[in-house]
Amino acid sequence: MARTDAIVLGAGIVGTSIALHLAKRGLSVALVDRAGIGEQTSYGNAGIIEGNTIFPPAFPSGLGALLRVAFKRATEANYHLSFLPKVAPWLLAFRAASRPEKLAETAQLIRPLFSRAVPEHEALMAEAGATKYLRKTGWLKVYRAEKSFQSLAPEFELAAKFGLPLQSLDMAGALALEPSLSPVFAHGVFWPQAASISNPLGVT
Repeated sequence: MARTDAIVLGAGIVGTSIALHLAKRGLSVALVDRAGIGEQTSYGNAGIIEGNTIFPPAFPSGLGALLRVAFKRATEANYHLSFLPKVAPWLLAFRAASRPEKLAETAQLIRPLFSRAVPEHEALMAEAGATKYLRKTGWLKVYRAEKSFQSLAPEFELAAKFGLPLQSLDMAGALALEPSLSPVFAHGVFWPQAASISNPLGVT
């Protein structure tokens, strides 16, 4: 029976990268996925390599957001009622870590990791002869509600501090970049340093 030093669960972009780096260190690696390679979370994330992340995910801050999670109408969370007592200590710790000052502290700590996201993936793609799938065309995010856009002020401040370029756009500016968008939003933010991966199966 062949020796296996490490088992990596999930053959998306993260799992595959981990398996490659372990193999580079001389380990025998088994990469396991219940579906095809890159067909689950990586596929759902539209192939984005997002080195512009500033704040980590945070505990819902408003009553409306909490109610959406409670009634299972939120995309960011799901739960089993019977499991809540077991996970309650973690949820309380998560809430404490989501205070504005703690989020800013965490943002400082994770920035070196995220700043390497695009170049590290690009290096692996160069070794695999797959750089033709890399698109350095940035990422445009649009916001329907004025409140949602205004809440980005702390993120914009840290972006300036970290030297991350961004363009704050009105509807006309966003439509100039992406004319096919429906005009149902008020603002857009373009992050020019974000990259994405086209589908190697032929659908871009």
